[in-house]
Amino acid sequence: MNAAPGRLRPRERIELGDYPVDAAWSADGNNLAVAGGEGGVLLLSMASPQQPRVIGRHDGGVLALSWQPAGRLFASSGQDGIVLLWDARSLESTAIHRGKEWSEQLAFADNGRLLAVSIGRALQVFDQHGQATHRFADHAGAIAALAWRPKSAEIAAAGNGGVRIHRLSAQPQSRDYPWRGACLTASWNTDGRLLAAGMQDGSVHLWNVASDDESEMPGLGSKVFATGWSANGKFLAAAAGAALVIWDFSARGAERSRPTELQAHSERITALAFRPSGSWLASAARDRRLLLWRIGGANEPQDAHLLADDCTLLRFSRDGTRLAVGDARGGMTIYDCTP
Repeated sequence: MNAAPGRLRPRERIELGDYPVDAAWSADGNNLAVAGGEGGVLLLSMASPQQPRVIGRHDGGVLALSWQPAGRLFASSGQDGIVLLWDARSLESTAIHRGKEWSEQLAFADNGRLLAVSIGRALQVFDQHGQATHRFADHAGAIAALAWRPKSAEIAAAGNGGVRIHRLSAQPQSRDYPWRGACLTASWNTDGRLLAAGMQDGSVHLWNVASDDESEMPGLGSKVFATGWSANGKFLAAAAGAALVIWDFSARGAERSRPTELQAHSERITALAFRPSGSWLASAARDRRLLLWRIGGANEPQDAHLLADDCTLLRFSRDGTRLAVGDARGGMTIYDCTP
């Protein structure tokens, strides 16, 4: 049975026995890799979700996961300073990096053939066989976010002092987009023209990479820990404290217009996720509420659920039919989603 339009239907509640800090869906949505805060790399099969398998470990805890957009490989990193490349079919892994510094950011390119890994202030790129292909000059500070530019060989790395965009080619190039303070997020719109970054100072900064214009949307009140674009490219969402702020880019000059603030959470928002199609947005906060919004429609939630504990992550499957919700109690709930 599918969920009713505009609603989420709980499908499975899975007790992981570990605190979920990250998760990544397989391309077909049949498997979910989960990063355990206590060190376990888990794999959940939707055919038997109540039997999660611990397929490996990172001493000290797992930090990040990334799955190929179309393929059977995924990567994990941990506090042991190791980055592993996994084959989901054989469940075998290969260590592609070992070091004293750990990686908190992993990102596969759209084509699945390249994996970007931030290691402290450094950015390295590996191919799908685990071979290092590029290493760029160190950034001024630790890299806080990575985002591949859609349908290109460019990747944005955000951190203290702005964003640096690296181009992978026979002669790799990098260009800086400086800004005062610390960038915490990096999000491209669907055509790769606009790059948004959430800032420590409570603003969102926008770079038009095509024209080299830039603008700032200030006044969100607290640090912006999450940003994201709708799949149709019309809307930019940002979370700061309990505020969920939306800019409508369907008309010119959106960055200079007054945004819409959606008010339904009573405490700090901890996770945001746009559905991979349309303009549906899921949000969760420390008030333990999971909300589903239709951005550009009514300015009120279309569905709401009470979670078992604080939400640690929201991840839509690539086809948007499932939503994985991790919580601080050590559980994962899978929702059917058919807006």
